[in-house]
Amino acid sequence: MTPTPYFQDEFTTIYNCDCRDILPQLPKVDLVLTDPPYGIKHTDGGGFPYTRAFYCEGALEGMTDFHLQEYTAVLGCCDQLVAFHSRDQIIEYGQWIRAAFGNYDLHFWAKTNAIPFTHNTWKSDLEYIALGWREKHHQPVSQELKNKAFISGIETGDLHPAQKPIELMSKYVSVLTTEGQTILDPFMGSGTTLRAAKDLGRKAIGIEIEERYCEIAANRLRQEVLFREATGQLRP
Repeated sequence: MTPTPYFQDEFTTIYNCDCRDILPQLPKVDLVLTDPPYGIKHTDGGGFPYTRAFYCEGALEGMTDFHLQEYTAVLGCCDQLVAFHSRDQIIEYGQWIRAAFGNYDLHFWAKTNAIPFTHNTWKSDLEYIALGWREKHHQPVSQELKNKAFISGIETGDLHPAQKPIELMSKYVSVLTTEGQTILDPFMGSGTTLRAAKDLGRKAIGIEIEERYCEIAANRLRQEVLFREATGQLRP
């Protein structure tokens, strides 16, 4: 039986559970767009003093024990996948996606304000994005959205230690889905994927094992509800 949603509105549904447990009860989706854990064992925020307390307070708890092979059923549950990952996971994702989907590509997020972990190493200013597809579903969008590299600053708020820019998630929502289709984020975090999907008229399902992030995501998604109640308009 499908568990009771933590939050639900006309566009989005959030579940507070392990994505592997709920997968058999989920409806068919058109895109999996997600940022799974990278398996990072420890970091203290490095060169930026304002980040140290954030990481040392346990922000990475629940995100350090990730093994791709335990989640392939979830990540491969539809014809299209977009998954963020680290440099050390490139080979593993590439091999699995080629075998599971038949088609694979590698995109990049170049961060203009990446945190310098130490003074004697290269900055971690690249994140990698694996794409897999069984059938291509590209929409007629501007060529600017078809770039494999996305260049922007990182989010410096305190919603989530791995929060992605909403413009980055919106790019893949726009290119790979149409209005009314459904997107799944099985590692929802602070809900950026769901926020982007809702703003673009897509339905979205988010799953998050940590309740504190479910609350943050639900609050972000309620913002449009409050806006419409106050003005009677749909936020563009």
